[in-house]
Amino acid sequence: MSTRESINEQAANWLIQLNEPGVEEQLRADFAHWKALDPRHAAAAERLQGFVGQMSALRPQKASVHAALDSAYASRNKTYSGKRGATALLLLIALLLPGWALWRSDMPRYWLADLHTAPAQWLSQTLPDQSHLTLNGNSAVDLHFDDQQRRIRLLRGEVLVEVAHDPARPFIVETEQGQMRALGTRFVVKRENGITLLTMLESRVAATASANPTSVEVGAGEQARISATQVQLLSAIDPGSVNDAWRYHQLVVQNQPLPEVLDELARQHPGHVQFDREALADLRVSAVLPLDNSQRALQLIADALPVRVRQFSPWLVIVSRKP
Repeated sequence: MSTRESINEQAANWLIQLNEPGVEEQLRADFAHWKALDPRHAAAAERLQGFVGQMSALRPQKASVHAALDSAYASRNKTYSGKRGATALLLLIALLLPGWALWRSDMPRYWLADLHTAPAQWLSQTLPDQSHLTLNGNSAVDLHFDDQQRRIRLLRGEVLVEVAHDPARPFIVETEQGQMRALGTRFVVKRENGITLLTMLESRVAATASANPTSVEVGAGEQARISATQVQLLSAIDPGSVNDAWRYHQLVVQNQPLPEVLDELARQHPGHVQFDREALADLRVSAVLPLDNSQRALQLIADALPVRVRQFSPWLVIVSRKP
């Protein structure tokens, strides 16, 4: 277990004890002493206390952490013992994470989008101009069509675009980082970690960063990373492989760091996938994984690499390195 995980578990255990009825002042003093021993202790405690405070505001009936944990244990007919550091943290997250994720996310905008998909759900839609969009899981777009233009705003996730010919109205896909004006037919746009990734399958797109008016043409078989300030061409891609991955809802990776692969799978998981990026950073993945079955994908990774996948509730999966 990494030092960070151990500190988090200790912080969770302190928090549970401090929320029990009739807590003594000595325990509070011991907690203060523990926080003073290491700045990381105080930081972990502050994060977890803030997390619980946010959840208390969301829950219709406020209950102590101890009561919530007792309820979880009772439903599983288990005994609540003194050795509860790791289990306490996991149950606390499992109980409170759904509301926290909703509170922190852009979910309201996602629900109000013109088209959106749930994790692991794909959607194909023919537009009024006969263009075609395919959204992969956990994606959302807004549509704006008028007499002058056809505009798609990608709010989250990834979309495959097939553009119908209409010389009178340009077809534009935009994100916070920039916009892509179609000069041809078929391409993929993806939002990830503050950048936009453009993958060209057929013909060309003129890509422009939001803070830079210079346009860069990206042709079939090319990929570009778009930030707010520039459009950067990347290495060539195989359009056939990309088409197959979309057709079969697959994630195809070649020698990719495991944390990046887990990021992709987490986006298609209905709950939270927890992992330590530093502990897994040196592990690399080459595989074809099912994006519409994240549990199966995680098991394939566990079969191939020295990692362990544990599911503690429908909302929480933890991936850790084997000792």
